[in-house]
Amino acid sequence: MRTRLLLGLVLLFAAVFSGWSVWKHRPAERVKTANARSDYVLQDFTVVVLDKQGRESFTLEAPRLARHPGDRTMTIATPVFHVPVAPAKGQAPTREAGWVVRAKTGWVSADGDEMRLKGAVTANTAGARAQPISMATEQLNVFPARNRATAPGAVTVTQPGSILRGHGMEALLDSKRVRFSSNVKVRYVPSR
Repeated sequence: MRTRLLLGLVLLFAAVFSGWSVWKHRPAERVKTANARSDYVLQDFTVVVLDKQGRESFTLEAPRLARHPGDRTMTIATPVFHVPVAPAKGQAPTREAGWVVRAKTGWVSADGDEMRLKGAVTANTAGARAQPISMATEQLNVFPARNRATAPGAVTVTQPGSILRGHGMEALLDSKRVRFSSNVKVRYVPSR
């Protein structure tokens, strides 16, 4: 009788311990599917986003966009952004004075004041220019209302006559000024 009681207590302890272990190591509660779903999805579209004054902040073309209802942010597949900037003080922003920015993926804040681009990001000055500028990096954050862009990693800036490489870039898009925080290298390329 004593052996049965001892065996029963051991089995009860093992059952309680295994139940507690399963409970403790269960996966984190998954987000409910209703919250994980997008409130809308656009496919093969072009959208013009306006700033608070009703002027064009940027235009976006992409094959797919999904808007998340919780934080109202948008994720985008292979986006192409057209970011207008003012060509001179006091003039209205135009696409001809702006930038065309491409990436593998994109994210836009709820207010449209920040764009985060990742994967083979390129930014080129728009329109026909005597001094076109190209930027290439893996991650670029664009702030259209402030005519500003930042990149935490390596960036290559190409323009006629020079190739500039560095890490930690900050660019003023309207004045086309670029500042790197480290590892800056310049290569002069003669024009043909």
